[in-house]
Amino acid sequence: MCKLLVRLLLLAIVWCPFQAYSTESGLSPKIIGGINSSVNELPWQAYLNMTFPDGDGGSTFICGGAVISENVVLTAAHCLRHGETTVEPQNVKVWAGIISLFMANSFNAVSVSEVIIHPSYNSSRLANDIAIIKLASPLPTLAKPILMADQITQNRVDNAFANGWVDNAEREANLLVSGWGSADLTNLSLGSLVLQQTLLSGVPDSICDSPSLWGNNINPDDYPIYLCAGSVSPDKGRDSCFGDSGGPLVWQDPQAASDSDFGLRLVGLVSFGRDGCAGDLPGVYTEVAHFQEWIQGGVGILAQATPIFELNPFNADYSNAGVDVPVAGSSGSGGSSVSDSSGGIAGWWSLLGLLIAGYIRRPLLLSKSKVGQDQG
Repeated sequence: MCKLLVRLLLLAIVWCPFQAYSTESGLSPKIIGGINSSVNELPWQAYLNMTFPDGDGGSTFICGGAVISENVVLTAAHCLRHGETTVEPQNVKVWAGIISLFMANSFNAVSVSEVIIHPSYNSSRLANDIAIIKLASPLPTLAKPILMADQITQNRVDNAFANGWVDNAEREANLLVSGWGSADLTNLSLGSLVLQQTLLSGVPDSICDSPSLWGNNINPDDYPIYLCAGSVSPDKGRDSCFGDSGGPLVWQDPQAASDSDFGLRLVGLVSFGRDGCAGDLPGVYTEVAHFQEWIQGGVGILAQATPIFELNPFNADYSNAGVDVPVAGSSGSGGSSVSDSSGGIAGWWSLLGLLIAGYIRRPLLLSKSKVGQDQG
């Protein structure tokens, strides 16, 4: 009986209500307009817990991650920072190969040997929002790494976005995002207990990298580090949200669709959004291909065989995903174009507005000191 009570308590710690809270000032992301994932459908998805000691016993936040080898996970840099503090490796726990958080407990958590935040990460500019987590032991066999897009592949991704995007109309569903973050727009502090996934549409660089949107607050040299994604339709509220930070954004390469991994490639990591969750503007992701050299410098060249995936998540039924989600603005989630925005500092992603409103797909607060105790 005692062992049973201990186990239930451990589960309660994992399952206690989430409270949205940023580990970085101005930063924030659950999948809005998603569907439940199936077993073995997204074996590269990781679930992360980061505990930061403080005067009340510690605060634990959740984020997503992407498995790129049996002992390496990528995530957002802002997931590993709480104010000026970088999380210690011994205070990070990783799970992968699961879809239900009831499967995540202290007995099957994988410990971490090292965390590496990009040296040029800048929380004010939201630049270089990427980090490497090295594991102290391999992930379970149900977890499988996904291949990262290289720059050649990213060029094809960019072309697909340019050809598949239509303003204020149905667009090509060419991206997959997933996580355990906020799914209910009426209560963004609650995360999902079951892994969620949804399809998005990539926004062309001609829109995502437009000075008329960024104004003078973002250095144009930083444009290549970002990738933008919006809903597949102005009438469907789909997006990543609070708690999805660091999670994978995946593209299917048509040239490799017949391979054992269906041509699935990691192209982005959930980073931030200017218009909250499932608002009128696209979400912003860290473009993984841009950081290949840095990743290799941190973990070495990953000489990976093409993984074998059981299910192609792009073939799931998303027909009703997001249809019942209210979409802010007349042009729908991610529906704004350059001509639709007011441009300049008051346009899409005014950095000042971003920092004031705290639009980063921030981690969710899982617990503080005691089970269910809110952040003070």
